[in-house]
Amino acid sequence: MRKALAVLVGLSLAITLGGCSSAGGETPSTDGSGNVIPTPDPSLIIPAVPAGLFEADPTTFDGGFGEFTFKVGDGPTWCTISPNQDAPEQSFAICEHNEASASYPTIPIPDSCDYSYGYQVRLWANKPAEGDIAEFPCMGGSYADASSATVLESGQKLAVAPFICYVDNVTARCENENGNYIVLGPEVWALGN
Repeated sequence: MRKALAVLVGLSLAITLGGCSSAGGETPSTDGSGNVIPTPDPSLIIPAVPAGLFEADPTTFDGGFGEFTFKVGDGPTWCTISPNQDAPEQSFAICEHNEASASYPTIPIPDSCDYSYGYQVRLWANKPAEGDIAEFPCMGGSYADASSATVLESGQKLAVAPFICYVDNVTARCENENGNYIVLGPEVWALGN
């Protein structure tokens, strides 16, 4: 009986202490307000764009305003690539879904944001004057309307300079020409600065 009790106490302690550490043993990062940002599970972050993916025709995703929007497989996420031919440094890709679709831990809202936060990730072509290349924007609503967007299927990629996005099941990854990236799906997010 003592042995079973000792094993039970040991398991409880391991589970309790394990819940206090972040993935990969890293110290969780904080935003400018000192809020701890939960670390995404590295095993859920889809890797760099693999070779040999089917490349979709960008014109299929052109919404008519020079932006290319796609739904991410059968999931709740969608992405928009916004190239800017006149000012390429202002080009960006953004992926988003609504709050109810996210099953990852809540991202704390910084004091500087009065809107939704943690359900959109944005990747710039180059480092902007303020902020990071890959970031959570403070947004008051959806960036794009995906209700009529074409689906980019799992195993397909969409290349619109200076970005390449691809879909793995219900998660999207977009990369810029410098190798920076964003990842978003219902279970995971990642910012590759």
